[in-house]
Amino acid sequence: MNKIPILVIFTVALLASCAGRPAKRVLTFSEMPDAARTPGLSVITDYRDKANGGTIPEWVELWLDSGVHEVEALEAYQNRYVFVAKNEGNNFNALSQWLKGFSADLDFPRLAAARIEARFGAGVPFPDDEYGTFYETIIRGASDTLWNGAVREDDFWIRQKRLVIRDEEGAPSELNPEEGQGDASAGNLSADSPYDEETWEFLILVTIEKNLFASQLNGLFKSVNPSPPPSKDQISAVNRVKDHFFEGF
Repeated sequence: MNKIPILVIFTVALLASCAGRPAKRVLTFSEMPDAARTPGLSVITDYRDKANGGTIPEWVELWLDSGVHEVEALEAYQNRYVFVAKNEGNNFNALSQWLKGFSADLDFPRLAAARIEARFGAGVPFPDDEYGTFYETIIRGASDTLWNGAVREDDFWIRQKRLVIRDEEGAPSELNPEEGQGDASAGNLSADSPYDEETWEFLILVTIEKNLFASQLNGLFKSVNPSPPPSKDQISAVNRVKDHFFEGF
């Protein structure tokens, strides 16, 4: 198998906050719509059916490398939005139970809410200030909505060795190939390189027809009733996002 070096995804708070400003909500791994890449590289050492000559599905490779938008570009999903639920750890049995218990009907609202949250938060340091109470209300509404049409398409697992370059204090730091830290594109990393840890990563592919998702979201936009009402400037900011919501969604 061609080893696939990928940027590692860590659990992050999608709503970053400055000192003294706690984030309203922190997303879990399985809720992240398309997590930002953080310092580190990994090499896949095992995956489902590898021993039987199986291969890694194309959607998994694309998602690991570039995120959901590349998966949506596949012909099979061009009329559907793609969501990938993710969970990782060192306990294979526990992860298998998570995989088995995942329900598209029950778990999709969190995936939808996370991606909606990411859309409103794109390029906005403090969405609560930008959009007022509408922001928290729409995210909570998306989490509580019973979305129709979500389909669990596939699932897969990989095992990977992870390399994390750390600074003198032990915190993850940026990779610097010029200082000998490694370069994925140059092929300097291998399964024999020194890695911090080895974990399993479980992925579930969920899709929903684009027009169906959009109609339900537009209905949600109309039904939310934030209190106290946002200011005039905040309403204008909300409308600007809503008018172009699916550009880059």
